[in-house]
Amino acid sequence: MQDSFTLPLALTPKKTLLIGAGNVARQKHIVLMEAKWEVTIIAKEIKSPYFEDFLIEANEISNSILRDFEIVIDASGDEKLGAYLWERRKEFGYLLNVVDNPKFCDFYFGAIARYEDLSILVSTNGFSPILAQSIRDKIATILPKSFKPLLEKLKQMRQNPKIHPINKEQVRKECQVSLGKVFIIGCGPNSIQSLTLKALETFYLLDIALLDNLIGKEIYNLLGEIGVTCICVGKQKGKPSFSQEDINALMLKYAKEGKNVGRLKGGDPVIFGRVFEEGSFLKSCGIEVECISGLSSSLSGALTSGITPTLRGVSSGVLIVSAHLKENIFHTEWLYYLKNSPYTLIVMMAYSFAAKITQSAKELEIPLSTPAAFISKVDCKEQKTIIGTLDQLEQMATMCDKPAILILGKAVEKCLCMPFLGQRIIL
Repeated sequence: MQDSFTLPLALTPKKTLLIGAGNVARQKHIVLMEAKWEVTIIAKEIKSPYFEDFLIEANEISNSILRDFEIVIDASGDEKLGAYLWERRKEFGYLLNVVDNPKFCDFYFGAIARYEDLSILVSTNGFSPILAQSIRDKIATILPKSFKPLLEKLKQMRQNPKIHPINKEQVRKECQVSLGKVFIIGCGPNSIQSLTLKALETFYLLDIALLDNLIGKEIYNLLGEIGVTCICVGKQKGKPSFSQEDINALMLKYAKEGKNVGRLKGGDPVIFGRVFEEGSFLKSCGIEVECISGLSSSLSGALTSGITPTLRGVSSGVLIVSAHLKENIFHTEWLYYLKNSPYTLIVMMAYSFAAKITQSAKELEIPLSTPAAFISKVDCKEQKTIIGTLDQLEQMATMCDKPAILILGKAVEKCLCMPFLGQRIIL
Protein backbone atom coordinates (compact mmCIF):
# COMPACT_ATOMS: atom_id res chain seq x y z
CA MET A 1 0.00 0.00 0.00
CA GLN A 2 1.26 3.48 -0.82
CA ASP A 3 2.02 5.95 1.95
CA SER A 4 -1.07 7.94 2.83
CA PHE A 5 -2.29 10.62 5.16
CA THR A 6 -5.66 11.89 6.29
CA LEU A 7 -7.06 14.71 4.17
CA PRO A 8 -10.13 16.30 5.74
CA LEU A 9 -12.81 16.76 3.10
CA ALA A 10 -16.42 17.88 3.33
CA LEU A 11 -18.35 15.57 1.01
CA THR A 12 -21.85 15.95 -0.28
CA PRO A 13 -23.98 12.83 0.36
CA LYS A 14 -22.84 9.86 -1.73
CA LYS A 15 -24.70 6.76 -2.81
CA THR A 16 -23.19 4.18 -0.51
CA LEU A 17 -23.15 0.39 -0.26
CA LEU A 18 -22.63 -1.10 3.20
CA ILE A 19 -21.76 -4.80 3.29
CA GLY A 20 -22.47 -6.56 6.59
CA ALA A 21 -25.03 -6.29 9.39
CA GLY A 22 -22.99 -6.85 12.53
CA ASN A 23 -21.78 -4.54 15.27
CA VAL A 24 -18.97 -3.05 13.16
CA ALA A 25 -21.38 -2.33 10.31
CA ARG A 26 -23.72 -0.76 12.85
CA GLN A 27 -21.05 1.79 13.85
CA LYS A 28 -20.47 2.77 10.22
CA HIS A 29 -24.20 2.94 9.48
CA ILE A 30 -24.81 5.33 12.41
CA VAL A 31 -22.11 7.69 11.13
CA LEU A 32 -23.53 7.59 7.59
CA MET A 33 -27.06 8.25 8.82
CA GLU A 34 -25.86 11.23 10.86
CA ALA A 35 -24.30 12.59 7.67
CA LYS A 36 -27.63 12.00 5.84
CA TRP A 37 -26.13 9.72 3.19
CA GLU A 38 -28.13 7.29 1.08
CA VAL A 39 -27.14 3.81 2.23
CA THR A 40 -27.96 0.38 0.80
CA ILE A 41 -27.24 -2.64 3.02
CA ILE A 42 -26.20 -6.09 1.79
CA ALA A 43 -25.63 -8.91 4.26
CA LYS A 44 -25.77 -12.70 4.32
CA GLU A 45 -27.26 -12.58 7.83
CA ILE A 46 -28.24 -10.03 10.44
CA LYS A 47 -25.83 -10.28 13.38
CA SER A 48 -26.88 -7.11 15.21
CA PRO A 49 -30.46 -6.42 16.41
CA TYR A 50 -29.87 -2.83 15.28
CA PHE A 51 -30.41 -3.87 11.64
CA GLU A 52 -33.71 -5.66 12.20
CA ASP A 53 -35.62 -2.47 11.38
CA PHE A 54 -33.69 -1.77 8.15
CA LEU A 55 -34.25 -3.18 4.69
CA ILE A 56 -31.52 -5.63 3.61
CA GLU A 57 -31.45 -5.37 -0.19
CA ALA A 58 -29.66 -8.64 -1.03
CA ASN A 59 -27.32 -11.19 0.43
CA GLU A 60 -24.89 -11.61 -2.47
CA ILE A 61 -22.52 -9.22 -4.25
CA SER A 62 -22.90 -8.89 -8.02
CA ASN A 63 -21.17 -6.74 -10.61
CA SER A 64 -24.46 -5.07 -11.48
CA ILE A 65 -24.86 -3.99 -7.85
CA LEU A 66 -21.35 -2.58 -7.60
CA ARG A 67 -21.91 -0.33 -10.63
CA ASP A 68 -24.61 1.58 -8.76
CA PHE A 69 -22.46 3.03 -5.96
CA GLU A 70 -19.88 5.75 -5.41
CA ILE A 71 -18.77 4.46 -2.00
CA VAL A 72 -18.47 0.84 -0.86
CA ILE A 73 -17.86 -0.08 2.78
CA ASP A 74 -17.08 -3.71 3.55
CA ALA A 75 -17.79 -4.52 7.20
CA SER A 76 -18.32 -8.25 6.57
CA GLY A 77 -14.93 -9.40 7.89
CA ASP A 78 -14.49 -11.61 4.80
CA GLU A 79 -10.83 -11.23 3.70
CA LYS A 80 -11.46 -12.72 0.24
CA LEU A 81 -14.38 -10.36 -0.39
CA GLY A 82 -12.27 -7.40 0.64
CA ALA A 83 -9.53 -8.39 -1.83
CA TYR A 84 -12.09 -8.86 -4.62
CA LEU A 85 -13.67 -5.45 -4.00
CA TRP A 86 -10.21 -3.84 -4.01
CA GLU A 87 -9.35 -5.40 -7.39
CA ARG A 88 -12.61 -4.28 -9.03
CA ARG A 89 -12.92 -0.75 -7.58
CA LYS A 90 -11.36 1.07 -10.56
CA GLU A 91 -13.44 -0.90 -13.03
CA PHE A 92 -16.68 0.11 -11.33
CA GLY A 93 -15.58 3.56 -10.17
CA TYR A 94 -16.24 3.40 -6.43
CA LEU A 95 -14.07 4.32 -3.44
CA LEU A 96 -13.54 1.44 -1.01
CA ASN A 97 -13.15 1.06 2.74
CA VAL A 98 -12.57 -2.45 4.05
CA VAL A 99 -12.98 -2.11 7.80
CA ASP A 100 -9.84 -2.87 9.87
CA ASN A 101 -7.84 -3.64 6.73
CA PRO A 102 -5.93 -0.49 5.70
CA LYS A 103 -4.27 -2.12 2.66
CA PHE A 104 -7.72 -2.38 1.02
CA CYS A 105 -8.81 1.19 1.71
CA ASP A 106 -9.08 4.26 -0.48
CA PHE A 107 -10.17 6.23 2.59
CA TYR A 108 -10.42 5.76 6.33
CA PHE A 109 -13.11 6.47 8.88
CA GLY A 110 -11.96 8.85 11.59
CA ALA A 111 -13.40 9.30 15.05
CA ILE A 112 -15.77 12.27 14.81
CA ALA A 113 -16.99 14.69 17.45
CA ARG A 114 -19.88 16.87 16.24
CA TYR A 115 -21.08 20.18 17.66
CA GLU A 116 -23.90 21.51 15.48
CA ASP A 117 -22.12 22.54 12.26
CA LEU A 118 -18.67 21.93 13.73
CA SER A 119 -17.12 18.50 13.15
CA ILE A 120 -13.78 17.38 14.54
CA LEU A 121 -12.14 14.39 12.87
CA VAL A 122 -9.36 12.33 14.45
CA SER A 123 -7.68 9.72 12.27
CA THR A 124 -4.76 7.30 12.57
CA ASN A 125 -4.91 6.31 8.88
CA GLY A 126 -6.89 3.26 9.84
CA PHE A 127 -4.24 1.64 12.04
CA SER A 128 -5.66 2.36 15.50
CA PRO A 129 -9.35 3.28 15.71
CA ILE A 130 -9.23 2.92 19.50
CA LEU A 131 -6.54 5.60 19.78
CA ALA A 132 -8.52 7.90 17.48
CA GLN A 133 -11.66 7.37 19.58
CA SER A 134 -9.77 8.03 22.82
CA ILE A 135 -8.37 11.31 21.50
CA ARG A 136 -11.79 12.31 20.15
CA ASP A 137 -13.37 11.65 23.56
CA LYS A 138 -10.72 13.76 25.28
CA ILE A 139 -11.37 16.63 22.85
CA ALA A 140 -15.09 16.31 23.53
CA THR A 141 -14.42 16.69 27.25
CA ILE A 142 -12.29 19.78 26.79
CA LEU A 143 -14.53 21.70 24.44
CA PRO A 144 -17.64 23.63 25.47
CA LYS A 145 -20.83 21.82 24.50
CA SER A 146 -22.44 24.54 22.41
CA PHE A 147 -20.88 26.54 19.63
CA LYS A 148 -24.26 27.40 18.13
CA PRO A 149 -24.29 31.19 18.78
CA LEU A 150 -20.77 31.62 17.40
CA LEU A 151 -21.38 29.32 14.41
CA GLU A 152 -24.56 31.19 13.49
CA LYS A 153 -22.75 34.51 13.62
CA LEU A 154 -19.83 33.25 11.53
CA LYS A 155 -22.24 31.70 9.02
CA GLN A 156 -23.98 35.05 8.56
CA MET A 157 -20.65 36.76 8.07
CA ARG A 158 -19.58 34.24 5.45
CA GLN A 159 -22.87 34.37 3.57
CA ASN A 160 -23.28 38.15 3.69
CA PRO A 161 -19.80 39.73 3.75
CA LYS A 162 -21.13 43.11 2.63
CA ILE A 163 -23.66 43.29 5.46
CA HIS A 164 -21.38 41.58 7.99
CA PRO A 165 -17.80 42.42 7.01
CA ILE A 166 -15.24 39.91 8.29
CA ASN A 167 -12.66 41.31 10.69
CA LYS A 168 -10.22 38.40 11.04
CA GLU A 169 -8.72 39.64 14.29
CA GLN A 170 -12.16 40.09 15.85
CA VAL A 171 -13.26 36.64 14.66
CA ARG A 172 -10.09 35.10 16.08
CA LYS A 173 -10.77 36.76 19.42
CA GLU A 174 -14.38 35.54 19.52
CA CYS A 175 -13.26 32.01 18.66
CA GLN A 176 -10.75 32.14 21.49
CA VAL A 177 -13.37 33.27 23.99
CA SER A 178 -15.75 30.50 22.90
CA LEU A 179 -13.12 27.84 23.65
CA GLY A 180 -12.67 28.84 27.29
CA LYS A 181 -14.12 26.54 29.93
CA VAL A 182 -14.05 26.39 33.74
CA PHE A 183 -14.05 23.20 35.79
CA ILE A 184 -15.06 23.64 39.45
CA ILE A 185 -13.41 20.63 41.06
CA GLY A 186 -13.83 19.15 44.51
CA CYS A 187 -10.43 17.75 45.54
CA GLY A 188 -11.34 15.94 48.74
CA PRO A 189 -9.95 16.61 52.23
CA ASN A 190 -6.23 16.52 51.47
CA SER A 191 -4.41 13.53 50.02
CA ILE A 192 -4.12 12.55 46.39
CA GLN A 193 -5.68 9.16 47.23
CA SER A 194 -8.93 10.93 48.12
CA LEU A 195 -9.34 12.45 44.66
CA THR A 196 -12.13 11.06 42.53
CA LEU A 197 -11.08 9.51 39.23
CA LYS A 198 -13.06 12.24 37.41
CA ALA A 199 -11.13 14.98 39.23
CA LEU A 200 -7.78 13.34 38.45
CA GLU A 201 -8.64 12.92 34.77
CA THR A 202 -9.73 16.56 34.57
CA PHE A 203 -6.38 17.78 35.92
CA TYR A 204 -4.78 16.66 32.65
CA LEU A 205 -7.13 18.94 30.67
CA LEU A 206 -6.26 22.12 32.56
CA ASP A 207 -4.13 25.05 31.48
CA ILE A 208 -4.38 26.92 34.75
CA ALA A 209 -5.65 26.15 38.27
CA LEU A 210 -6.91 28.50 40.99
CA LEU A 211 -6.42 26.70 44.31
CA ASP A 212 -7.89 27.06 47.78
CA ASN A 213 -5.67 26.78 50.88
CA LEU A 214 -7.16 23.36 51.66
CA ILE A 215 -5.65 21.71 48.58
CA GLY A 216 -3.08 19.13 49.71
CA LYS A 217 0.61 19.47 48.87
CA GLU A 218 0.60 16.19 46.91
CA ILE A 219 -2.14 17.53 44.62
CA TYR A 220 -0.34 20.84 44.20
CA ASN A 221 2.88 19.01 43.23
CA LEU A 222 1.04 16.77 40.75
CA LEU A 223 -0.44 19.78 38.99
CA GLY A 224 3.03 21.27 38.62
CA GLU A 225 4.44 18.00 37.25
CA ILE A 226 1.83 17.84 34.49
CA GLY A 227 2.42 21.45 33.49
CA VAL A 228 -0.61 23.20 35.00
CA THR A 229 0.02 26.80 36.07
CA CYS A 230 -1.11 27.12 39.71
CA ILE A 231 -2.35 30.28 41.45
CA CYS A 232 -3.25 30.16 45.16
CA VAL A 233 -6.40 32.18 45.84
CA GLY A 234 -7.34 30.81 49.26
CA LYS A 235 -8.81 33.01 51.96
CA GLN A 236 -7.07 33.17 55.34
CA LYS A 237 -8.52 34.85 58.41
CA GLY A 238 -6.61 38.00 59.34
CA LYS A 239 -4.36 37.89 56.28
CA PRO A 240 -4.52 39.63 52.89
CA SER A 241 -6.36 37.34 50.50
CA PHE A 242 -8.37 37.21 47.31
CA SER A 243 -11.97 38.34 47.56
CA GLN A 244 -14.70 36.38 45.82
CA GLU A 245 -14.90 39.17 43.25
CA ASP A 246 -11.15 38.82 42.61
CA ILE A 247 -11.49 35.07 42.08
CA ASN A 248 -14.48 35.52 39.75
CA ALA A 249 -12.53 38.06 37.72
CA LEU A 250 -9.53 35.71 37.38
CA MET A 251 -11.68 32.80 36.23
CA LEU A 252 -13.40 35.00 33.67
CA LYS A 253 -10.11 36.49 32.45
CA TYR A 254 -8.45 33.15 31.79
CA ALA A 255 -11.58 31.57 30.30
CA LYS A 256 -11.85 34.48 27.85
CA GLU A 257 -8.28 33.75 26.83
CA GLY A 258 -9.51 30.35 25.64
CA LYS A 259 -7.96 28.45 28.54
CA ASN A 260 -9.28 25.46 30.45
CA VAL A 261 -9.46 26.78 33.99
CA GLY A 262 -9.65 24.62 37.09
CA ARG A 263 -11.18 26.13 40.23
CA LEU A 264 -9.91 23.65 42.81
CA LYS A 265 -11.58 23.41 46.21
CA GLY A 266 -10.92 21.27 49.24
CA GLY A 267 -13.66 18.77 50.02
CA ASP A 268 -16.81 19.00 47.91
CA PRO A 269 -17.66 22.35 46.30
CA VAL A 270 -21.36 21.97 47.12
CA ILE A 271 -20.65 21.88 50.89
CA PHE A 272 -19.95 25.54 51.77
CA GLY A 273 -17.71 25.79 48.72
CA ARG A 274 -19.30 28.87 47.07
CA VAL A 275 -19.97 26.86 43.96
CA PHE A 276 -23.22 28.77 43.43
CA GLU A 277 -21.53 32.17 43.49
CA GLU A 278 -18.87 31.08 41.02
CA GLY A 279 -20.95 28.86 38.75
CA SER A 280 -23.83 31.33 38.37
CA PHE A 281 -21.41 34.23 37.76
CA LEU A 282 -19.59 32.39 34.99
CA LYS A 283 -22.82 31.24 33.37
CA SER A 284 -24.11 34.85 33.35
CA CYS A 285 -20.92 35.79 31.47
CA GLY A 286 -21.48 33.10 28.84
CA ILE A 287 -18.68 30.82 30.09
CA GLU A 288 -19.31 27.07 30.16
CA VAL A 289 -18.85 25.49 33.59
CA GLU A 290 -18.54 21.85 34.60
CA CYS A 291 -18.78 20.95 38.30
CA ILE A 292 -17.01 17.88 39.63
CA SER A 293 -17.93 16.52 43.02
CA GLY A 294 -15.36 15.62 45.67
CA LEU A 295 -15.14 13.76 48.95
CA SER A 296 -16.29 16.13 51.70
CA SER A 297 -14.11 16.46 54.79
CA SER A 298 -17.33 16.41 56.85
CA LEU A 299 -18.12 12.78 56.08
CA SER A 300 -14.57 11.63 55.42
CA GLY A 301 -13.44 13.06 58.75
CA ALA A 302 -16.31 11.38 60.55
CA LEU A 303 -15.47 7.97 59.12
CA THR A 304 -11.70 8.14 59.56
CA SER A 305 -12.14 9.28 63.19
CA GLY A 306 -14.35 6.25 63.81
CA ILE A 307 -17.62 8.17 64.15
CA THR A 308 -20.67 7.07 62.16
CA PRO A 309 -23.07 10.05 62.07
CA THR A 310 -26.09 7.84 61.36
CA LEU A 311 -26.49 5.01 63.83
CA ARG A 312 -29.50 2.77 64.22
CA GLY A 313 -31.37 3.57 67.46
CA VAL A 314 -29.11 6.54 68.20
CA SER A 315 -29.04 8.97 65.27
CA SER A 316 -31.57 8.93 62.46
CA GLY A 317 -29.82 11.54 60.35
CA VAL A 318 -26.95 13.94 59.96
CA LEU A 319 -26.99 17.73 59.52
CA ILE A 320 -23.98 19.51 58.03
CA VAL A 321 -23.91 23.17 59.13
CA SER A 322 -21.53 26.12 59.24
CA ALA A 323 -20.64 27.89 62.47
CA HIS A 324 -20.56 31.25 60.77
CA LEU A 325 -22.26 33.26 58.08
CA LYS A 326 -20.78 35.62 55.49
CA GLU A 327 -17.95 37.87 56.72
CA ASN A 328 -17.14 35.44 59.56
CA ILE A 329 -20.25 36.32 61.60
CA PHE A 330 -21.05 33.69 64.24
CA HIS A 331 -24.68 32.56 64.42
CA THR A 332 -26.65 30.22 66.68
CA GLU A 333 -29.60 29.00 64.60
CA TRP A 334 -28.08 25.58 64.04
CA LEU A 335 -27.67 24.99 67.79
CA TYR A 336 -31.45 24.54 68.15
CA TYR A 337 -31.09 21.20 66.36
CA LEU A 338 -29.20 19.85 69.40
CA LYS A 339 -32.27 20.18 71.67
CA ASN A 340 -33.76 16.70 72.12
CA SER A 341 -32.38 15.94 68.67
CA PRO A 342 -32.39 12.55 66.93
CA TYR A 343 -29.60 13.83 64.64
CA THR A 344 -25.84 14.16 64.59
CA LEU A 345 -24.50 17.62 63.71
CA ILE A 346 -21.29 18.09 61.74
CA VAL A 347 -20.21 21.70 62.13
CA MET A 348 -17.81 23.20 59.61
CA MET A 349 -15.59 26.21 60.40
CA ALA A 350 -16.27 25.85 64.13
CA TYR A 351 -12.67 25.84 65.40
CA SER A 352 -12.40 29.59 66.00
CA PHE A 353 -15.80 29.73 67.72
CA ALA A 354 -15.36 26.95 70.30
CA ALA A 355 -15.93 29.19 73.32
CA LYS A 356 -18.89 30.99 71.70
CA ILE A 357 -20.54 27.67 70.82
CA THR A 358 -20.35 26.48 74.44
CA GLN A 359 -21.65 29.80 75.79
CA SER A 360 -24.52 29.97 73.28
CA ALA A 361 -25.49 26.36 74.01
CA LYS A 362 -25.61 27.17 77.72
CA GLU A 363 -27.85 30.20 77.07
CA LEU A 364 -30.16 28.05 74.93
CA GLU A 365 -30.31 25.43 77.71
CA ILE A 366 -28.80 22.74 75.53
CA PRO A 367 -27.23 19.98 77.66
CA LEU A 368 -23.52 20.74 77.97
CA SER A 369 -22.93 17.01 78.47
CA THR A 370 -23.67 16.46 74.76
CA PRO A 371 -20.81 14.34 73.32
CA ALA A 372 -18.48 16.26 71.02
CA ALA A 373 -15.44 15.60 68.84
CA PHE A 374 -12.98 17.90 67.10
CA ILE A 375 -11.21 16.22 64.16
CA SER A 376 -8.29 18.21 62.80
CA LYS A 377 -6.08 17.75 59.72
CA VAL A 378 -8.57 15.32 58.12
CA ASP A 379 -6.93 12.95 55.65
CA CYS A 380 -3.40 13.95 56.75
CA LYS A 381 -0.77 11.95 58.61
CA GLU A 382 -1.28 14.41 61.47
CA GLN A 383 -5.03 13.74 61.79
CA LYS A 384 -6.09 14.04 65.41
CA THR A 385 -9.43 13.42 67.15
CA ILE A 386 -10.23 15.06 70.49
CA ILE A 387 -13.34 13.65 72.15
CA GLY A 388 -15.13 15.36 75.03
CA THR A 389 -18.39 17.17 75.67
CA LEU A 390 -20.03 20.43 74.63
CA ASP A 391 -18.77 22.27 77.74
CA GLN A 392 -15.15 21.28 76.92
CA LEU A 393 -14.97 22.69 73.38
CA GLU A 394 -12.55 25.51 74.16
CA GLN A 395 -10.10 23.10 75.81
CA MET A 396 -10.54 20.60 72.96
CA ALA A 397 -9.73 23.28 70.38
CA THR A 398 -6.42 24.08 72.09
CA MET A 399 -5.42 20.41 71.80
CA CYS A 400 -5.79 20.21 68.01
CA ASP A 401 -5.07 22.39 65.00
CA LYS A 402 -7.06 23.78 62.12
CA PRO A 403 -8.62 23.05 59.75
CA ALA A 404 -10.96 21.00 61.90
CA ILE A 405 -14.53 19.76 61.87
CA LEU A 406 -16.76 19.49 64.94
CA ILE A 407 -19.17 16.58 65.46
CA LEU A 408 -21.91 16.83 68.08
CA GLY A 409 -24.41 14.21 69.22
CA LYS A 410 -24.89 10.89 70.95
CA ALA A 411 -23.29 9.00 68.06
CA VAL A 412 -19.88 10.37 69.10
CA GLU A 413 -19.98 8.55 72.42
CA LYS A 414 -21.52 5.38 71.02
CA CYS A 415 -18.76 4.95 68.40
CA LEU A 416 -15.75 4.78 70.71
CA CYS A 417 -15.40 1.08 69.88
CA MET A 418 -14.89 1.83 66.17
CA PRO A 419 -11.46 1.74 64.44
CA PHE A 420 -9.94 5.12 63.65
CA LEU A 421 -6.96 6.74 61.93
CA GLY A 422 -4.38 9.05 63.40
CA GLN A 423 -4.32 10.07 67.06
CA ARG A 424 -7.31 9.98 69.42
CA ILE A 425 -7.51 11.73 72.79
CA ILE A 426 -10.53 11.23 75.08
CA LEU A 427 -11.03 13.79 77.84
